[in-house]
Amino acid sequence: RCIDSCLFLLLTLAFLAYCVELYSRIFVRHSVDELEREKEEALRPLTSGIMETGMDESGDYKRQVSNESLKDPQVQALSQQLKEWINDVLTDDHIVVKNLCEDLSDGQVLSALIESLAGAKIEHKEVAQSVASQKAKLTEVLNQINYHLQVADDGIKWNVDNIHNKYLVSVLHLLVALARHYGIQRRLPSFVKINVLQITKATQQTETISEQITGDEEREHYNFAARQQERDVFDTLFDSAPDKLNAVKGSLMAFANKQLSKIDKSCNNIEEDFANGVNLVIMMSLAEGYYVPLYSFSMEPEAYDHKLHNVTLALNLMQEAGIPRPKCTAESIVSKDLKSTLRVLYSIYLHLLQVQAPR
Repeated sequence: RCIDSCLFLLLTLAFLAYCVELYSRIFVRHSVDELEREKEEALRPLTSGIMETGMDESGDYKRQVSNESLKDPQVQALSQQLKEWINDVLTDDHIVVKNLCEDLSDGQVLSALIESLAGAKIEHKEVAQSVASQKAKLTEVLNQINYHLQVADDGIKWNVDNIHNKYLVSVLHLLVALARHYGIQRRLPSFVKINVLQITKATQQTETISEQITGDEEREHYNFAARQQERDVFDTLFDSAPDKLNAVKGSLMAFANKQLSKIDKSCNNIEEDFANGVNLVIMMSLAEGYYVPLYSFSMEPEAYDHKLHNVTLALNLMQEAGIPRPKCTAESIVSKDLKSTLRVLYSIYLHLLQVQAPR
């Protein structure tokens, strides 16, 4: 009888486990199907998806996209391709954008996008409800985006108010800049223009102005693809001569230590010791014979943003010294990518050889 009771208990537990597993499968399948349906809806051709375009009310004018431009197939195609690109990038985050202007206005999607593209860390994670908190989050996110894009102030064609007000022109300018910088598999439509109705606030006079959103995107796409496909000595080293990698690492480590020893510093790990940018800034100051003020970079960076700032500063100092930009990004250095770090050190080494060569 005891054995029968135990068997009955085991059978009951097995049945319950089966029910739980079956329910879980149905729930997961339902969630996946729901996400796929949302993506399909988002990828349908635009009808009213960009009609809520908002207004730019900054300065002395009010600006609004004309109805003709909203119906322009080129504008709709550009918006659709950018929407598909965002959804592709954010697939793992289960984020589906259906309306560009509406869905990007509170900064939540843009936060996830720059985190995914650049590895940025946005501290302001919670969903913002009030207008003030949404704008505060959007300010933080746009500051991050502008920092990563390294766009000059006069080249920034978006701001917090315009994005929050769902102004289509600013949203498209921002997304095109991100797509160009980080690469987009599909080629965007070329020479897209948007006609904007500009109303003078004081006199209520109206005029139509034209905003150029894209240029020769075929050339932009080709140039980006060419840069990505360009191979250098380090690609060859990693792919075809990995046995020589340690020798190259050792040589560049010895070079770096020789430079750093001038101020009683040293490095032991080539991936770790350059990831925060401090040693790179110091090496550039030693190579060029100038002093980098301590307020311009962080000597003991802990936060990701501080490390990224240091590395970006070092890369900018290299460009100012006439050193060709290595095939890497500041983000890859901070992420301790060995190939990127070797490229930067080798570029500084070649520069010093050229500077010190007898005339």
